[in-house]
Amino acid sequence: MQLSEKQLTEARDTVQSLLEQLGLAAYLFEVEPRTDHWEVHVECAPNSGWKSSVLNVDEDWLTACRIDSGARDKLLDEWRQRLQG
Repeated sequence: MQLSEKQLTEARDTVQSLLEQLGLAAYLFEVEPRTDHWEVHVECAPNSGWKSSVLNVDEDWLTACRIDSGARDKLLDEWRQRLQG
């Protein structure tokens, strides 16, 4: 995946916005480009204690989350289940 600094910044900003919307007590994250998707490494404290997860998201899907509330809501539901479930 060939990326510009702008694409990486946008992906990171989008992931941060999504994680903030989940209302986690605390979290750390990294966004890494892969061949056909973004890999998001998250360490968070959903309730008590810390949990580590790796979330994969398609590049186009992450871009859609910035402008499409339906896409954003669907991804938030998926991540909520993975991180808080």
